[in-house]
Formats: sequence, C-alpha cells, structure tokens
Amino acid sequence: MEAKTNFKNTSILLFMALTQTYTLHKNNPTCTPVHYKVHHKEVKILITLLALQSSFETIMELFSRIENPASYKINEVMRLRPGAKAGLWCALILPFAMILSCLKYQELVSRSYVLTTTSAVVSSTYLFMNLYGTRPILAHAIVIAVATYGCLVAGFDLITVIYWTGLFIIINMPSYLLLCKLLDRFPYSFSIGEAMLVVQGTSLFVFVTISNCLLNSSNFSTVFCQIFLFASGIFLLGTDMIPQFQQLLPFSLLFLTMMGTLTLPVLYLVLKKNPIIWFLIDFIFLKSTRVYLILYWFACTLLALIIAWRFGSGSSVKLTVLRKYFHGVIIAVFLPGIFFDVELLFVASVLILAAFLLLEASRLYNLDYVADILNKNMIGFLDEKDQGTLILTHIYLLIGCSLPIWIFPLKSATDSTDNLLLCSGIISLGIGDTAASIGGTLWGKTKLPGSSKSIEGTICSIIAEVLFILALFNFGMFGVSSHLPWFSFIVSTVVTSLVEACTSQVDNLVLPLVMYIVLII
Repeated sequence: MEAKTNFKNTSILLFMALTQTYTLHKNNPTCTPVHYKVHHKEVKILITLLALQSSFETIMELFSRIENPASYKINEVMRLRPGAKAGLWCALILPFAMILSCLKYQELVSRSYVLTTTSAVVSSTYLFMNLYGTRPILAHAIVIAVATYGCLVAGFDLITVIYWTGLFIIINMPSYLLLCKLLDRFPYSFSIGEAMLVVQGTSLFVFVTISNCLLNSSNFSTVFCQIFLFASGIFLLGTDMIPQFQQLLPFSLLFLTMMGTLTLPVLYLVLKKNPIIWFLIDFIFLKSTRVYLILYWFACTLLALIIAWRFGSGSSVKLTVLRKYFHGVIIAVFLPGIFFDVELLFVASVLILAAFLLLEASRLYNLDYVADILNKNMIGFLDEKDQGTLILTHIYLLIGCSLPIWIFPLKSATDSTDNLLLCSGIISLGIGDTAASIGGTLWGKTKLPGSSKSIEGTICSIIAEVLFILALFNFGMFGVSSHLPWFSFIVSTVVTSLVEACTSQVDNLVLPLVMYIVLII
C-alpha cells in the first residue's frame, strides 16, 4: 500500500512539473526559438519520465496481482495448495506449445490440429478474461475474433467458420465455471495455474474427441482411446454427482453397464467395425513388435507394483529414492515406445490415464477394499505437494511424460529434432528432475536465490540430461550428429533445470512443456 501511494505521489509531482513548464513557456512573451527548444526538450523529458513511471507502476501492479491470489475475482472460492504461488504462467504454456508446433510444421500440420490449437487459445482467453473480471461482451468478442482467425488459417469457408466458432464457444465457455468447481470440490490440491492447466487440458480433450468424431477421423487408434477416456470422464462426473454410486458394487456395475451399453456402441458407429476385434486383431497383433512391447511393459508394471507394495507403507528407505524410482520406471516404459512404436505408446498412455483416474476415484470415494489397499501402498510416496483431497503426483507424472506425444502434430517423428520433442517428458522428468533431487540431497549446499533448491542439484540435472542424450546418440538412436540440434537441446536443459529449481508449481506437469517450447523455438 505504501509503494502504491509513493507511485501516485511521483505521478502527481511529474504532472505538476510538466504543467508548470508548459505554463511558464506559454506566459513568457520573451521566449525565443532557442528557449522554445529548451522548454520543448524539458517537456519531452518529463513526458518520457511520466510514461516510464506509469509503465513501471503497471508492471508492478501486474506482478502484485499475479503473486497475490487475493486480487483475483476467483478469490471467494479458492482453497489453494499450500506453499504454491499463483503460477498463472502455467496456463500459457500449453497453447503456446501448440502454436509453436503449428508454426514449425505449418506445411504438414492438419486442419484438425489447427482447430485444436485454436480451441486451446479460446479456453485460455475465457479463463483469463473471467479471472480478471472482464466484461462478458468483451470476452466473447475476443473469443470470436480468435476462433474466426483460427478457422480462416485452417482454410474453411464462411459457413464452416461459423459452425466451428460456435463449437469453440459451447465447449470452452464453461471453462471458468469448471475452474471454480475444481478448486471448490478438491481443496488444497491445486495452485491457480495448475488448475487452469488442468481445465485447459480437459476442454481441449473434449473438443478433440468431438471434432474427431465429426470429421470422421481415419486414425482409429486415436479415436478409440479418446472415446474410452471420454466415457470414463462422464462416468466419474456422474458418480461424483450421485453419492449412491460411490460404493464398490454400484460403482463397478455402473461402469460395466456404461461401457457395454454406451461406449462400445459409440465406438462401433465411429469405427464402423467391432471395436474389440479391431483392437485385438487389427491393432495389438498387427505387428510383433507391439506384442513384445506390451509384454515388456507388463513386466515393468509388475515390478513397480511389487516395489510399491514392499516399500509403500512406512519404509525406512528415503522418500526421494522411492519417488524417483518411478521416474526410472517411466523412462523404461516410454523410451522404447517413442523410438519403436509411438502410436502404441499414445494409445497405452491414454488408457492408463483412464485407469489412474478410476483408481483415484475409488480411493477418493473410499470404496471397500480398494481404497484401503491404495492408501496403504501410496502413503510412502507422498510429499508436501500431496496435502489436498486428491493424490495427483503419479497422474501428473504420466500426463507430463505423455503431453509431448499427445500435442505433437505429426503421426511420427521425421528427424532427430522430432525425437527430442517426443522425449521432452522423460528427459525433463525421468532424467533431469531425478538427478536434481538426488544430487541436491547428496551434495546440495548452496541455495539458489529465492528457492529451496540447490545450485548443485541444478548442475546435476543439466549434466545428467546431456549425458543421457549422448548415450542415446552413441546407441544410434538419433542418427548423424550434425542433425542433432545440440545448441537448442543444451539451452532447453538449462532453462528447464532453472524452472525446476525456482518454481513452486508441480514440476511433473510443467517441465515437459517448458522443454518442448524451448526445443521447438
């Protein structure tokens, strides 16, 4: 408050000086052209100072609002994750990453991807406009302008532009309401930025699923997993609204009934073939590589479950080692999928996400037997960021490693840069975050300014990421070294490691997108 008063006093003094200079010049009849130039110079200096002071005041006010959640319109429903700042920058990285993807692959990107990117921007616009209490008319006007521009870039005619613009508005307009409901229903589980990113992702997923069905997408694998996840989301929304289904038997029966009477018929209509036969015969057993990968993933999952059961409930093993073990599992699972069958990895990651959400709902509803097992085996892996109603760290880890694959605009990588983009998740989380935690625990002494993280941990993160890519290169995964963008990669490791060290947001969710953005620039 004192700083704001000082800003106002400075503005008044500058304005008075400007007025006095102008008055002296106007009332002085002996003023010569030389005097005029002097006075004119003084006026220019005063105007410049006033403009700079106003700009500085505006920037300081903006930072104050960003760091002080009490200044937001959403304040009346906020119960944020303890220890987390607002983190509004999290709500910008997903649409920004997709915009950069459109620009980089503009000759190869599909119309569907352009529409999806436009939907991400529309969702962000609604969220920010409502967060700052902007008038609805202005918000809708900006949204219509953004949506129209995106449709024109995609090459649609006027009627189609109106059609898609209406769909953008219908799907994304409830974004702010969903944000409020999310923070209210699950207190102390999100920062504002994390919640906005989750809402963006949800709205984006709904739009992609509906648009793929409307456009009769020929990518059956994508449509198959999207419809399954969409149906699981509707199921979870229904059970959350109807407490009678928050018991083991009704919960299970409703899920099976919904899958059999709704999901499978919809899949049949969209795929125009039996979805179960297609999934088993035409997808899983299409390549022998897929069978081997699935068996390998099953072995990794079994090992992870054994470790969770053995060390999850009150172990003497350090929490850092236990948590980072699963980062290693993620590397073991994702790396072969990225380089050998990214389509299978895409489908598997979406289906596993659906399974994780169903399990978290089971724990949240305290379902008989299931909730006890989950709580007992997950308690050993919780940290200070898991203080809310939800336990999201493992879900964020899956989403973070999968996001670069989900938002990548092409069906598969075409060069080493594309492979690096797809690996953004496992590099930043599986390697960088793990090395930073272990290195900081073992050798961390010098703290970064304004952070609890150490410089030694950050250096370990950068070195580990570079060594990891060098190892992959030596195994021939990236081809010729001249085609590997070393400069961009090293810059991305430095930026991502610094973000990991300085941010109070959940790094599992944001670091992969940060690395993706820096790599693609």
